[in-house]
Amino acid sequence: MNLDSQSVNPLLSINTDFGEYLSAYTRSYQGHTVDGNLDYAYESDTAVRQKVMGLGGASKLFKAVNSQDISAEAKHLFMKCDQVGALKYPEIYDIVKKCSERLELVVPIVFIREDLDKELIYSIASDMIDPCIVMTKKLTQMCSYDELMLLIGCECGRIQNGHCQFNIAYTYLNVNKDCYKPVSRSYPSPVSSQLYSALSDWVKFGEQTALRAGIICLDKPGRFLEIITGLYAKGYMDFYGRKLENISKDLDDVTEQLHAMDSRNLAVPQGYSELEKSFLAANEFLYCATLYDWRKDIDGKELKIQPVQICDVRTSIIVGNGGQGL
Repeated sequence: MNLDSQSVNPLLSINTDFGEYLSAYTRSYQGHTVDGNLDYAYESDTAVRQKVMGLGGASKLFKAVNSQDISAEAKHLFMKCDQVGALKYPEIYDIVKKCSERLELVVPIVFIREDLDKELIYSIASDMIDPCIVMTKKLTQMCSYDELMLLIGCECGRIQNGHCQFNIAYTYLNVNKDCYKPVSRSYPSPVSSQLYSALSDWVKFGEQTALRAGIICLDKPGRFLEIITGLYAKGYMDFYGRKLENISKDLDDVTEQLHAMDSRNLAVPQGYSELEKSFLAANEFLYCATLYDWRKDIDGKELKIQPVQICDVRTSIIVGNGGQGL
């Protein structure tokens, strides 16, 4: 038989390397990772989460959260809620796809809840549950396109950085009566004071990572402060039960003043709430080189661009961490 005439098995040309498959499936963002962490993530977010996991009682709490609470939440969502797709809630589906593309993330499952009479968005994920973003129908009716882009981008960032189980664990602290209550709460023991303190601290640091993800996703990141303050001015309440109805009207001026200061002299004027400081700190990311590494379509040459390490220091000072890593 002539060897040249033998047919070639097409299956032999398929790349079966698992590492390459995984990289392709996750639309790998390896070019944006530093020591295993995403380059836009706020350093204190990662540090405090590592601290939390090493505290007494944390392993039992997170075991309950991962194996029972999140599973019960997912079961409720699949049975009771509408799933977003190309034919149902197509506008929201397009936003989720755009946010996922900009963060190089696999498009998460998105559910719309009609059983909650409040404007709410959150995300869940675990080793057993594919990442899901959940929003109430009331939220979709309240928000503009840009507000939804920011909120969905933030939740994509929480999924990408492993925040979901920490958010559910936070609900056990009972810090705020308006904080979201999961469908199941299966951890029976009281939370230790150390764990209470660390999780409470983590919220404001994790928020910075999430807001940076939201900024990356915005069509025009420079409008971040306008969009986030407009959202809270409408009466929006976040997952943690925080709201801010009387927002200072001079945040634009303050953020310009802060950016003009060098890190050594940086100080936030007194009288601003924790949420307002959070917005001011997140706005520093507009001057961070990492943002423009993710968004090649945006030109930041006219701005005073700084490396992410400087951005983290300035963020720490503004949110009240004194510029110190934890």
